[in-house]
Amino acid sequence: MKNKLLFGMVILMASSSVYASVKDKKAMRIVDNNIIAEVNKVKSSCGNSALDVIVDWDSYKSMISSNDANLKKDNYKSEWVISHSGQRTVAALEAIATICASDEDYKEELAKLKNIKIKAKQDFLDSKNNFALSGNTLNIETGHKMTRSASDYMDKIKSLF
Repeated sequence: MKNKLLFGMVILMASSSVYASVKDKKAMRIVDNNIIAEVNKVKSSCGNSALDVIVDWDSYKSMISSNDANLKKDNYKSEWVISHSGQRTVAALEAIATICASDEDYKEELAKLKNIKIKAKQDFLDSKNNFALSGNTLNIETGHKMTRSASDYMDKIKSLF
């Protein structure tokens, strides 16, 4: 069962299944709040009239479940996977805001974004994010294990336009 949480103009998906531990749910809530704060900065920098960020938490739960052996091998906790996904999402949003603040041509295009969809890569050992643009939706498939900064994503985002 899924619940849609509506925070202003941002929609974040959180699953309420029994699978998620309390620590996972707390990590998701922190991620959701960090994303909301960063979306407001993007809207301010880029001029988006509306921008919805949709996190597919079920894709993270699926990845965690199917990569249990690799997670245990690295002594990696599920809440860390969730936390890193949030940090990577915030870094991508920071990159978008930075691009808009520094380049009017990209700002014009980025202001057209209406949706950003986030889902997990299903291989825990894959640390790279993939970015794809479909109309006015930016799709981000997040990698794992490593934290990222906005500068890691600026060229990848620019290359979509």
